[in-house]
Amino acid sequence: MPKITVHDTETGEQKVFKVGYGGNLRKAAQHHDISLYRGLHEYTNCHGMGSCGTCLVEIEPMEHVNDHGLIEKLHKINGNRKLACRTKVYGDISIKTKLVE
Repeated sequence: MPKITVHDTETGEQKVFKVGYGGNLRKAAQHHDISLYRGLHEYTNCHGMGSCGTCLVEIEPMEHVNDHGLIEKLHKINGNRKLACRTKVYGDISIKTKLVE
């Protein structure tokens, strides 16, 4: 099972949890009570549909997640940033949450 290390950019906290191979990053974080959202976006997000773009995370290494999909390309998300709701995990990763654009 891949290990995910989460760095919260708002609080500076770090948490670690595991997810099943190919598991959805947003769903796994929610299952472990880890928030990916800044401020009111915790309550005013699209609930994993990919339309709001508020579950943006930075991921290292990108080789352990799926490629950017159409929705991320429409949001102009590239590099080591992805939407957690559109991310499948295939190996150990480190993520930064609650990013400021």
